[in-house]
Amino acid sequence: MKKLAIMILVGFFSVLNFYGGSFTNQKAKENSEEWNNLSVRDRVFLDMVQRKAFDYFWEGFDPVTGLIADNTRGRRTSIANSGFGLSAFCVGVDRGWVSKKEAYDRILITLNSFYKDPNDEKDFCVEGRYGLFYHFINVDTGKRYGKSEVSTIDSGLLMAGILHVMTYFKGTEVEKLSRLIYENAQWDKYVNSRRAITGGWKPPEENWVNPEYRGFNEYCLVYLIGMGSPTHPLPESSWDVYSSGNGFVWLKPYRDIGAFLTPHGILQPHAYLYQFPACWYDFRNKKDNHANYWEVSVNALKANQRYTQNWGTMVDYQKELWGWTACAGRDGYLGFSKPYNGTLAPSAVIASLPFLPVESLRSIKFMYEMFGGKIWGKYGFFDAFNPHQNWYDDGYIGIDKGNEVLMIENFRCEGIWKVFMKNPYVIEGMRKAGFRYIK
Repeated sequence: MKKLAIMILVGFFSVLNFYGGSFTNQKAKENSEEWNNLSVRDRVFLDMVQRKAFDYFWEGFDPVTGLIADNTRGRRTSIANSGFGLSAFCVGVDRGWVSKKEAYDRILITLNSFYKDPNDEKDFCVEGRYGLFYHFINVDTGKRYGKSEVSTIDSGLLMAGILHVMTYFKGTEVEKLSRLIYENAQWDKYVNSRRAITGGWKPPEENWVNPEYRGFNEYCLVYLIGMGSPTHPLPESSWDVYSSGNGFVWLKPYRDIGAFLTPHGILQPHAYLYQFPACWYDFRNKKDNHANYWEVSVNALKANQRYTQNWGTMVDYQKELWGWTACAGRDGYLGFSKPYNGTLAPSAVIASLPFLPVESLRSIKFMYEMFGGKIWGKYGFFDAFNPHQNWYDDGYIGIDKGNEVLMIENFRCEGIWKVFMKNPYVIEGMRKAGFRYIK
């Protein structure tokens, strides 16, 4: 561990407004105490990991369009990347890495790229439909990239960042522009006859089969954001369609780990399913009529750890190696419903800090110490690696770096949660979904 210490040195909600009222969240105090109880070396280490991930967004920012490339190898970007980037810039201010004015100016440029001025036909605007946007776009032109769809989930992740900066920069032009973009999104155009949200839209001539995603997944964020809209909301009944009527299946494959939810009830508790919504939504001490989603996430991430550890015993992985999520792979991107093959994503472990602080920190440090020369670069941990295949990625994926920035911030001070959960649209969406405080 001496090497770790040297490398680190070199690299060197208490009160929540909810449902129109407020309450003290006891978990908030415990969470901040967990950070303060870390050793100085551990805090410096996590600060370094977070700062390098933040630099990915700050240095990749296009000064003209305000967009940030999805990876370091091209000019394609995901609109979700902008959502993570907007929130990451606020983290940079709170950490003292950049000034508030610097962040504000950049955020304003980004927001302008997602707003079409009705009085200016030539106004630059990212391409989309009904106020939502294509999943992948060109950083320089804002035009659709390839045959990507107008994506409801990626638009939802973008809007999460927009709602966050709307509250963070309350009373400014950023707040006004954020509200215009959010209220222009017509979520009700993307529901099917069951009033469930669909995957999005493509031009009819492309004969795209528009999916409806069943079972628990990251789409809970889309429903909550869409139901909070004052102009084009999802029907209030959509949440129950998503939950009770959408195939929620509880799994309990391990005796000592509580039950959890996954899409289709498949034993694939990919970390991003639980982490992406929780980057912004604070589900602690709350539940709706169907589940306590914080407990679901904790149990699912424990199962994620157990499953990958059990797999790893077959190929002599150390017990500290875990982290199963959608990420880069040796033979291409690994998404959901792909058999596990030993690929490990550091971001999946880093973003588990608020859920599993002890286990996550131990594994992050182990990965850094044992594989740092192969999986660490300019922006911190590379996206993924697979020791069994002797494969080590040398690139980054923006949404995974954003997951790191935001969840480390929530772990250290609940920074994203404290701001985001005060947004009135966020409060309204959760009220419609039936969330209530529990002890």
